Amino acid sequence: MRVGDILTVDITSVGMDGEGVARVDGFVLFVQGALLGECVKVQITQVKKSFCFAKVIKLLVASNDRVAPACKICFKCGGCEMLHIDYDKQLEIKRQNVKNCLEKQCKREFAVDETVASPKKIGCRNKIQVPISYQEGKLVGGYYAPNSHSIVPFCKQGESGSCLLNSDGMQEILDVFLNYMDNQRITAYDERLHSGLARHLVIRKVDGKFAICVVINGNRLPKYDDLITRLKSLGIEFSLYISPNTRRTNVIMGEKVITLYGEDSLQGEALGVKFLVSPQSFMQINDDVRDMIYSRVGELIRDSGISNVIDAYSGIGIMSNIFAKYADKVYAIEIVPQAIANSQVLANLNGNSDKIINICGDCAEELPKIVSRLSKSIVVLDPPRKGCDTAVLSALLSALPDQIIYVSCNPATLARDVNLLLDKYEPASITPYDMFPNTKHIETLICLKRKQTK
Repeated sequence: MRVGDILTVDITSVGMDGEGVARVDGFVLFVQGALLGECVKVQITQVKKSFCFAKVIKLLVASNDRVAPACKICFKCGGCEMLHIDYDKQLEIKRQNVKNCLEKQCKREFAVDETVASPKKIGCRNKIQVPISYQEGKLVGGYYAPNSHSIVPFCKQGESGSCLLNSDGMQEILDVFLNYMDNQRITAYDERLHSGLARHLVIRKVDGKFAICVVINGNRLPKYDDLITRLKSLGIEFSLYISPNTRRTNVIMGEKVITLYGEDSLQGEALGVKFLVSPQSFMQINDDVRDMIYSRVGELIRDSGISNVIDAYSGIGIMSNIFAKYADKVYAIEIVPQAIANSQVLANLNGNSDKIINICGDCAEELPKIVSRLSKSIVVLDPPRKGCDTAVLSALLSALPDQIIYVSCNPATLARDVNLLLDKYEPASITPYDMFPNTKHIETLICLKRKQTK
């Protein structure tokens, strides 16, 4: 098997990224854009020891689950890997991926619920982070092609672009920003030379208002009054920020954010809970699905009859305040002092200062202390993609709370962590939620109950 070889193959399974999988002479072929049951002519693009990657040259037999993608760059851009798949089939593929990850890691079978659909299939992202560059002498913004830092543009200087992921209003902001850069001769960042000023435009939409942050390779944004004037012409409510980032790094945001116009934080509301969000705050990317997950967690807490909840990665405290509707006490653990300060502000804003106990410290150290002095408790985990720290999982197995509710955006790290907990806990429910429609990503909510000792 060599790069450039052309083969005709049958797609017999689906990979974790939604790609088609074929097998030829002991080799596994991963074919982006091919679907289960299809026959395709492919060209080998990359060869490894026991597997290789290929691209479709010609579709010979199409699957009934194939649809015409609504975006002409979906196979070039890294944004929508599943846009060519019927939506109901996407949901089933994602459910199966969660099930496969758990069963492969844990060496046992699991009952996984059907994937909960996103109410919005397009335009559902409340935040985008768009790198800015030059192509053919023009300013462009877009997303990186898979496994690269090559930008596939969906907006170009002087042209009106579009991306199906973006919430209403975001594209117009991008177009205005590129026109501002062109008029004021603001240079785009070149990561190879570490030169140029504008690195990324980060836009977050909160209850119809926009937080717009320009990440810059410097300390100031020239002539930003012109940008403010242009943004005002859109008739939107917004705040404008810069985040200086002069490091050679793939990390998007700098260490600080400076307000140029508007409020330092935008106020929003989720499930009746008021919250404040800055450009650096973490928020789930899909408002509708976020609310469905948080509602379900609240129901699990209510139905358990347990009045003490430990929010183990509490961040700025949005979930803690939602949990306070269902519990007598919420212990919010967060290691970042500023996040704990923000959490206290939210507790006061929502009238929950008597219910929420904010604890600044390492979750692995603080969690056992809390559980040991409570007769019953539920721990809620919502870690980043890398999953839980081993020390946190060890602390859980030492403290043995009555229930663990785990919200995960990565089936692989979820399966790894659940496997470590299965000696003492049993899954009561496993439910995938389509936080990221038309992409390979999936959010999963799993409720674990402590096994009864005989």
